[in-house]
Amino acid sequence: MQSIFVYSGEDIVSSRKAFLEHLERLKNDDFEVVRLNGKDVSEESLELLSAPTSLFGQKRALAIENLLSQTKSKEKERIIDIVSLLHCSIVLWESKDFSRADQSKYSGFAFKNFKLPASMFHFLESFSPGKPKENLEKFQRAAENVDINFLFLMLARQIRLLILVKDEKAILKLPSWQKAKLAKQANLFSQEQLLGIYEQLLNIDYGQKTSSSPYSLQNLLELLLTEI
Repeated sequence: MQSIFVYSGEDIVSSRKAFLEHLERLKNDDFEVVRLNGKDVSEESLELLSAPTSLFGQKRALAIENLLSQTKSKEKERIIDIVSLLHCSIVLWESKDFSRADQSKYSGFAFKNFKLPASMFHFLESFSPGKPKENLEKFQRAAENVDINFLFLMLARQIRLLILVKDEKAILKLPSWQKAKLAKQANLFSQEQLLGIYEQLLNIDYGQKTSSSPYSLQNLLELLLTEI
């Protein structure tokens, strides 16, 4: 039985890129690539696409997104079983992380699980006011290993969490250990500082989307971090 390739992991930017590159290689090898969304896959659709070649004799490959991530059900398990028995080439992309234990449940599935680098979490969890040099160095190390657009989204998320953890009325559904880490970092800032940083991030995002800023996203974030 041929392997079913699965691109997954918490680093969805890298996994997505690898998935699309795999599809391009298939197209260059003269495959007909049929793309499907996991939530729309049915036994009937798989039966129609189960042949290893198209009507015109072209080799066929199925590219399915978020098949394994669907809510657990007997129907989902039956569809996964059918997929595992198909004779055409199959490539999956999943927008979640799979542990080794989870991966072992899928016989014949070859996982390429993309992890986010520790440098990104180290930056996000340790930047603080009054330390521009340290903030900048940690950010630049993270930017070497993570797509800058994804790093921007994660920074905005971290600031948003820090704002919420300082608000006694806000309800955060997070583990107690994570709340404690956020509270420790949030205590280094005033609420006004955090709101100001978040507003600057919104302005940066607007400038990037409207192409109204002459500077790159990385340069703008570096400038912001030196001003905290």
